[in-house]
Amino acid sequence: MSMEVAYFFRKKRLHAFSIESLFNNVQAQVAETTHFKASKIEVPSIRNVFLNIFNSNKKQAEINHITGDIHYVSLGLKKSNTILTIHDCVFLTKYSKTNLKYWMFKFFWYQLPMWRANTITVISEKTKRELIALTGVRADKVKVVPNFVDPRFEFTPKEFNTQKPRILQIGTKENKNIHNLAKALKGISCELHIVGSIDVQTQLVLQENKIDFKTHTNLSFDELKQQYIQSDMVVFASTYEGFGLPILEACSVGRPLVTSRISPMDEIADDAACKVNPYNVLDIRRGILNVIENEEYRDRLINNGWKMRYQYSIANVTGKYTALYEEIANRKEQAFSILGPAKAAASFLGLM
Repeated sequence: MSMEVAYFFRKKRLHAFSIESLFNNVQAQVAETTHFKASKIEVPSIRNVFLNIFNSNKKQAEINHITGDIHYVSLGLKKSNTILTIHDCVFLTKYSKTNLKYWMFKFFWYQLPMWRANTITVISEKTKRELIALTGVRADKVKVVPNFVDPRFEFTPKEFNTQKPRILQIGTKENKNIHNLAKALKGISCELHIVGSIDVQTQLVLQENKIDFKTHTNLSFDELKQQYIQSDMVVFASTYEGFGLPILEACSVGRPLVTSRISPMDEIADDAACKVNPYNVLDIRRGILNVIENEEYRDRLINNGWKMRYQYSIANVTGKYTALYEEIANRKEQAFSILGPAKAAASFLGLM
């Protein structure tokens, strides 16, 4: 008899769609290739936490999978059959421990939701290490299931424009490091195309460094794909990521990539990118110029990148999730232990 997996999604947002893109594909793949039924549940509100928890409680199925961001909805779901995917620990690294927001996020977005989940999945070894260090969660409760490259990104050759290359930057949040990128590009003949809306300060930095730039917002998948195809190279010199999907997307389309020499980008890109220190403007500039000026180097990056799509295929990733669903479906519900809340409290207080 088939069981249903309910995928819980955050409310759709204007400039955030990476989680939705990933798990829409996972949901479709599970429904088409396994014996599990798969349903999608979008919480009704962006800000109303209690409404989202209440709604999730009413919509749960035999297996519940929280796809990210709305970790707290696990409070309304049955613990024995809930999987929580955590993409990063950005809220625990963004704020100081002297800031009340740090403790709010730690308890309500991490500690309590993780305790209320049967299994936690993360998208990289880096996120697993960080989660364990920052929350004290048991290592055996956390499984690494990487992101995959969307199969709709197809290899599309393009003659590189050495005179004025079109450079693609994905994302505009502070960690995407556009200010350092703008300084690194100063004096380099290029077009910078940015996916996402930029604030006034970022616009001023780009203008001060005389960067020829354009922004693209509210893109459909096909429009985003075209941005990759039309680009000559992709720069993703981020200072913080849980994974870094643009790495896989650039490699799949066949564009040379400059990315950060820090985890997890370092491990994911492997030998398919020119790696730079994202905090060093001169090093970012060196990497970009190396890609622009060295044809043999560009070709090597592209060839190495093409091989990655097999390692990060949707079939491999969906297989890992399906194995977890099978494990939970076959596992007998564990008896409640009075030690559970005590352990959670001790972990939160840093006592274990």
